[in-house]
Amino acid sequence: MLPLRLLWRNWRSGEVRILAGALILAVAVVSCISMFTDRLDTALTAQSHTFLGADRVVRSSQPRPPEWQPLADKYQLGTATTIRFNSMVYSGDNMHLASVKAVSAAYPLLGELTISEQPFATDPEKISVAAGGPPAGQAWVDSRLLPLLDVSLGEEVVVGEKPLTITRVIIDEPDRGSNFSAFGARLMMNESDLAATRVIQPGSRVRYSWLLSGPENTLRSMLAELKPLLSPHERIVDVESAQQGLAKTLDTGRKFLMLSAMISVLLAGVAIAIAARRFAQRHVDQVALMKSLGAGCNKIRRLYAVQLLVLSLAASLIGLLLGSGLQALVAASVSSLFPVQLAAPGWTSLLPGLLTGIVCLVFFVAPPLWHLPTVPPIKILRRELAVSSVHYYWQAFLGLLAMIFLVVLFSRDWWLSGSIVLAIIALLVLVAAFATLLLGLGRQLGRRAGSVWRLALSGLQRNAQQSVVQMMVFGLAIMLLLSLTSLRTTLLEDWQLQLPSGTPNHFLMNIATDEVPQITAMMAQRDLEPQHMFPMVRGRLTHINGQEPTDEIRQRAEMLRREVNLSWTDTMSSDNKIVAGDWWDGWHERGVYGVSVEEQTAQDLGLELGDDLQFSLGGLRLEARVASIRSLKWDSMNPNFFFLLSPGALDDFSPTYLTSVYLPPEQKLFINQLLGAFPTVVVIEMDRVIAQIQAIVAQVSAGVELMLWLVVLGGFFVMWAAVSASMESRMQEAALLRALGSSRQRLLGSLWIEFSLLGFFSGVMAAVGAEILLLSIQYWVLDIPLRFHWQVWLLGIAGSALLIGLLGVISCRKVIHTPPGRMLREIA
Repeated sequence: MLPLRLLWRNWRSGEVRILAGALILAVAVVSCISMFTDRLDTALTAQSHTFLGADRVVRSSQPRPPEWQPLADKYQLGTATTIRFNSMVYSGDNMHLASVKAVSAAYPLLGELTISEQPFATDPEKISVAAGGPPAGQAWVDSRLLPLLDVSLGEEVVVGEKPLTITRVIIDEPDRGSNFSAFGARLMMNESDLAATRVIQPGSRVRYSWLLSGPENTLRSMLAELKPLLSPHERIVDVESAQQGLAKTLDTGRKFLMLSAMISVLLAGVAIAIAARRFAQRHVDQVALMKSLGAGCNKIRRLYAVQLLVLSLAASLIGLLLGSGLQALVAASVSSLFPVQLAAPGWTSLLPGLLTGIVCLVFFVAPPLWHLPTVPPIKILRRELAVSSVHYYWQAFLGLLAMIFLVVLFSRDWWLSGSIVLAIIALLVLVAAFATLLLGLGRQLGRRAGSVWRLALSGLQRNAQQSVVQMMVFGLAIMLLLSLTSLRTTLLEDWQLQLPSGTPNHFLMNIATDEVPQITAMMAQRDLEPQHMFPMVRGRLTHINGQEPTDEIRQRAEMLRREVNLSWTDTMSSDNKIVAGDWWDGWHERGVYGVSVEEQTAQDLGLELGDDLQFSLGGLRLEARVASIRSLKWDSMNPNFFFLLSPGALDDFSPTYLTSVYLPPEQKLFINQLLGAFPTVVVIEMDRVIAQIQAIVAQVSAGVELMLWLVVLGGFFVMWAAVSASMESRMQEAALLRALGSSRQRLLGSLWIEFSLLGFFSGVMAAVGAEILLLSIQYWVLDIPLRFHWQVWLLGIAGSALLIGLLGVISCRKVIHTPPGRMLREIA
């Protein structure tokens, strides 16, 4: 078949290979993201009926009132109970802040609790479904808790004051998804053992869940009777509301990944457009010859359409296979962060990749080829005749339309799409201006350079438009990579380095009132200087000036959807600063308690001095008036609170206490001694928390870095296309220089310098952009002193020059290795 024979012959030209490679990249990137997110969505949908472990859950910060159970019995509903809290779990000198869940015998009502006698088991034959929760006296744990505590099955761990024997490891639990941000490894115990731990004190942070299961109509009738009995601390959760937070997180991640995919598609599109234009120019004579032999425009269009269709189909299939492999790598790097087992991708997840291939074909390939069949036959004899072709600006406009279409289609968000497009345009304009400036600087330097350098710089100047495009492409891609790498490795270090010596690195929580003097004395004996012991009571803000907060305020202020820690003190901490109102020494309103509100919280809630607030503390009402607004230094590692009440406001409530202390490395064992004497105290070791954050960031970054390397690959295709487009002129120049006596080494040196300079300029742009981004995060987000990141400049500039120089020389190897005689004959 003629189209296939022509396609095979054209394959030997660089343009068709570039078209195929760029199409494969575009399809692979989009299908990778599409399949990965489809796996998550499918898993959430498939497991939605067991996502809660029940049909409905009533959540509360207080124990369930006893009169609720007869109501469930009246409607013959299945019920179970879970109680979740964070607690220190230890074995000998080893300890871990675990996520503890005490369950009743009937747990779970829906779904399967799978367990095993083998840690990290994956063999289905070694995994069994539990008939209920752990028996009394036993504990089932996550596999990862065993090495953390250096224990094995059959050995004991201690929760509070209660020793428990580990008998099974937990493989999966149905309602883990509703606890997406569980702090530590899971330990599951029997509800009947909870009292013996003595961990739960008045004011402890605990989440009680009452699980309900039964026919939908019966559930609705029962809940209709239950709703009037609910306090502000209790809410009914169904599958949709339970998944809402996770779905929002996943949607944000999907949009971010799709943005990186769109950048890759844009770069692939640029490469495709350059290659397609060059392909059209190379086939002008072939079309003129076919028309001189009697071929009509429609026949020629069909001939090229079939070639492009076959090429697109083959490239799309390869891209889908590659995308499938890439999504498996992304899933492997981040799957442990998700609370569901990922499902297999569905066939519909292949459609976005195929659609991307079609869009690239229509908007990037078709325009340069559209006028090709209109070439007059006389063109084969009169080469000076102009040939109609689409203008560069029209081609860029069509490419922009394609990007808008794909972004809107995949994000399903017009606002986000508009923001992305405007951001990309603004970024490209800035980068283009910077690239032009650097290129002009290179021109000035070239006038005073040696012959090899002048030759290299003249190559950049002759292809100035393509050089600017390549600098933009590589500068943007490398900037993103440098920024992500630095975010992962250096910003947390920057934050830690700016902390003063002796900054508290341990938080002590859940301290009972009678334990305060003993713990204070114990630390004083070891010359430790803890911060002030803050009393802490859990409460929920319910009314502002006698009115319930509006939906708009609830959407803006996340704290209204949960309980917050309330405290009081007569002495303001040094890292607090009054920005409005007066501290308690200036509070003179008799019979009214005052409350000092954190500045951002006051802004979110729309609070002003003199506003009346109403809190619910375990069902008891507390009223206070806004006396002052404070700014805080959250990174001081001292206890800080959104709401600080005036002395005496919380005297009628049972608090637990919170403090922080600096422990030098040589006194780390003090924590073991403290927990031995006070086993119900919860200790948060900030060095371990930071290590955990770094591990999570590294996991997420691994998947994102893969996408950004694909962006760099897109930049390589742009360079390959640009080099191929200028290959003919490069061959002519090399032939003339060789004929005039230039050596191969001189030509090779000029190419190395040309592309290394291209990489150098791209690296400078990338380093400047990455440094600005990192400094902005330091200043605006972390609020720490600015610190220069020399490794960004070294890696960005040197790495870019070496990488792009090497890629450029490889792309131009034909110029070096082709004998000058053959090149001169081809020119003739």
